[in-house]
Amino acid sequence: MSLVQFLRILYARRLIVLAALLGCFVVATGTALIIPPRYTGTARILLQVGTPDPVTGAVMGDRSLWPFVKTQVQLIKDYRTAGRVVDDLGWVNDPALITQYNNSGQTSTMDIRRWLAQRIMDGTDATLAGSGAGILEIYFTSNSPDTARRIADLIRTAYMEESLRFRKASASRTADWYSEQSDKALARLQAAEKRRNDFAKEHGIVLDPGNVDVDSAKLAALTSQSATAGLGGSTIVTQGGLTAVDQLDTQIAQASMTLGPNHPTMIALKRQRAALAAAPVGGTSGGVSEAAIESRFNTQKSIVMSKRGEIDQIRQMQSEIDLRRDQYLKGSQRVADYQLQSNVGDNGMEPLGDATAPNTPSFPNVPAIIAGSIALGLGLGVCVALLVELLGRRIRSDDDLNYATGAPVFASIGMRRAPDSILSKIIGFLERRKLRETGRATA
Repeated sequence: MSLVQFLRILYARRLIVLAALLGCFVVATGTALIIPPRYTGTARILLQVGTPDPVTGAVMGDRSLWPFVKTQVQLIKDYRTAGRVVDDLGWVNDPALITQYNNSGQTSTMDIRRWLAQRIMDGTDATLAGSGAGILEIYFTSNSPDTARRIADLIRTAYMEESLRFRKASASRTADWYSEQSDKALARLQAAEKRRNDFAKEHGIVLDPGNVDVDSAKLAALTSQSATAGLGGSTIVTQGGLTAVDQLDTQIAQASMTLGPNHPTMIALKRQRAALAAAPVGGTSGGVSEAAIESRFNTQKSIVMSKRGEIDQIRQMQSEIDLRRDQYLKGSQRVADYQLQSNVGDNGMEPLGDATAPNTPSFPNVPAIIAGSIALGLGLGVCVALLVELLGRRIRSDDDLNYATGAPVFASIGMRRAPDSILSKIIGFLERRKLRETGRATA
């Protein structure tokens, strides 16, 4: 089908196109005028995502922002937030709304507060303004700009209060859980200490305040005295060629990497180091001969060697006690942190100004609806016109005759003058142009 044929069809079926255009225009315009206008109120909240948490010190990253915002949007549209707005508006006691609720047919499925909150939830939406700006926008749609603005502001207030309550409740539950775990850790610590004390009492092992057996401490002190008195090198030098003082210095240095200065193990090591360092220097110690010191050293060494198995076992028990104590201290610290977080009054949000609502409705958009109806009417009219033409094809030009018979047309006699319309002028111009091109081709 050529362009001239197409235009002739449209001209011939122009009433169909015009009827479709007017029909779509009238229906769309009437619908736009009948539909009640809806206005959108907007309330904004600044999320302090770049500010460290006052308790944990954690800072929210970009990857955590979008999941966090999705969670907050669900909380904004949740029944708990909408229910607080219903209470603030006093809708539950409004006679007109009570009547609407009684006539709604939903009295058996939900109470009036839930029914009214569903209205708030249906008109509420929220999204993040921009990309990573940290500004949360809350929208509420209503038939009145004042109502939309007021309810958007109430939703923001209710959401911030509910968010703070939710955060404090979550921290309180976590603190209770850590408190329970801390109590269990304390019970295991006390049980481990009791097992160690019972074992020490059963085998006659005496522990000093630093939980180190006294026999080993005495042996270390006698080793230092033997070293200062100049006794045999094999007795004053520990494994690896180090003296007792050097070995204690090494142990203190290693322990300081994982333990604090007030840890019981650190205190015991430092006490042994001070006792060895304070031992008198010379051939005798406080009037005690070298032979006496050597005798005491050998005797104490025999005692320690005879209890080596029990001492090793009690040291293992002490390691378990240190582990249980560390678990208990960490658990207690977490309890304190979450209890502090449950009492924090800052929810990490800041309202930005008052809620706003434009005086022009967000729906329906009458100019856009009219423009869309015109485009739809033209498209529909053209499609119907072509369909009608295909169902009852007519010959309106030599092209149509050529198409219908399959034979060439040599001449047209008595061509009817086209009416003076814009479409007919266009068709005439195209036909004359075609004739000129045909004549040149024949020549």
